[in-house]
Amino acid sequence: MKRCNLMQMGAVSLAILMSQGAMANEFWSQDRQWLLGDWNGERQQLEQLGYKFNFSVMNQTATVLDGGKNDNHQTRNANQVTLGTNFDLNRILGWKNTTAALSVTKRDGRNLANDIGMQGSPTEIYGRGNIWRLTQAWVKTGLFDNTLQVKAGRMGMSEDFNGSQCEFQSLILCGGQVGKSQGDVWYNGPVSGWAMNAKYQFLPEWTIGAGVYENNPENLKTTGEYRKQNFNMDLSDAKGTLIPVELAWKTKKLNGLSGEYKLGGFFSTHDYKRVDGQTGDDPKRAIWLNAQQQLTSSDDNPNRGLYGAVNLVFNNDHTATIESTQQVAMWYKGAFESRPNDQIGLGAGRYKYNDKVAANQNRDDEIDFELNYTLQWSPAIMLRPNIQYIYQPLGNKQADDVWTAGVSVRVNF
Repeated sequence: MKRCNLMQMGAVSLAILMSQGAMANEFWSQDRQWLLGDWNGERQQLEQLGYKFNFSVMNQTATVLDGGKNDNHQTRNANQVTLGTNFDLNRILGWKNTTAALSVTKRDGRNLANDIGMQGSPTEIYGRGNIWRLTQAWVKTGLFDNTLQVKAGRMGMSEDFNGSQCEFQSLILCGGQVGKSQGDVWYNGPVSGWAMNAKYQFLPEWTIGAGVYENNPENLKTTGEYRKQNFNMDLSDAKGTLIPVELAWKTKKLNGLSGEYKLGGFFSTHDYKRVDGQTGDDPKRAIWLNAQQQLTSSDDNPNRGLYGAVNLVFNNDHTATIESTQQVAMWYKGAFESRPNDQIGLGAGRYKYNDKVAANQNRDDEIDFELNYTLQWSPAIMLRPNIQYIYQPLGNKQADDVWTAGVSVRVNF
C-alpha cells in the first residue's frame, strides 16, 4: 500500500473517531456489522440459506523510533486482503453436521524486520510472498452425534493444531507458534496444503485430535510457474508428511470463567540435515503447550475482564535453529465502561536460539514486547495503535535494541 493510501486510511480513521453522533447502523455507526451493510437484507438471507461471505482488509504499519542498524527511522507497511465463503451444507444440501470453506488471500507491502535485522517482525501479516494464495478449500463433517469431527481438503496447520489468540501486531504474539520457529515445514495461513484431520470429543470438556499434512516446499514458492506460485495442487514434490497430535481441555472451573489448555506435538516422516554439526539426518518435531484463560469478569458484562495466555514450543534441537519459543500475554477487554469492546494488551515473546548453532555466533535470544490499545469502533472497523520493543535483535548481544511504533487497521466489508 502506498503512503498516500495510508494517509487516506488515517483520514478515514479520524473521521470515524469524530463521528460520535452517527445514527444507529449508519455507515460509521458503532453497531455496523459490515462496512458495506447487509445488501438490503440479501446478505442475511443468504446466510440463512447457508452462504456466509467474508471480505476483509488488514493494514499494519510500523516505524523505527530508536535503535536498529542505522539512524534512518524507516516506516514500512504491509496489507492483506481476504475473500472467503463458508457453506452450511446441511442447509444447502441436507448434509447433517457438514460445513465447508473456500478462501483466497493476497498479501502485499514491505517488512520492517528487514530494516532492523530481527527474527520476528513488527507486522505479523507480512510474509509468504506478495501474491494471491488459496488459503482454504475444505469440507468438515460431524459423526456420532457430532462428537467426531473429520476435516479434509486444503488448510493451514494452525487452523486446527497449535492455534492461539491474535491480539497483537508483533509476529510472535499472534497466532500459532510452531510456524514462527519451524516455518520451513509448518505452514500457517495464508499458505495451505493438502491435509486431513480428525478430532474426537471423548468427554464434555476433553478433545483429542490428530492429522496428516503434506510436507511440500512447493507450497511456499512465490516465483516461477503460475500453478506453483499461487495455487499449487501437485503432490509430486512433497517430502513426506507432518503428523500433529493434540489434547485439548476446555473448562470453566476457574470461577465459571472460560479457559482452554492444549498439549500437543508433531513429527515429520521426512528426515532433515542436522544443524548441530553432527553427521546424519533427523526428523523435524516439536512439543507445545497452549493455555488461554479468562481471569476476571464484570457483573454487567461477562465478556469484560482480564485474559491471559501462555504459549510454549520446544523444537528438536538437532534440526531447528530456534530451539524454543515462549509467549506470555495479557489483555483487558472493556477497560472503560463506555468502550466495552475495546481492550488494552501487553505481551512478550522470546526466540531462544539453539546453543549448538549459536555458540560461535555470540547469539543468545531475541525478546519482542508489545503494548497496545485496540479500538473496536464497530464489528466492521478495528484500530490498534501499539508500541514495540525488540531486545537483542537476532539474538545478537552487540546489536542495538529497537523501539517501534505501529498501528493495525482492519475493515470488514
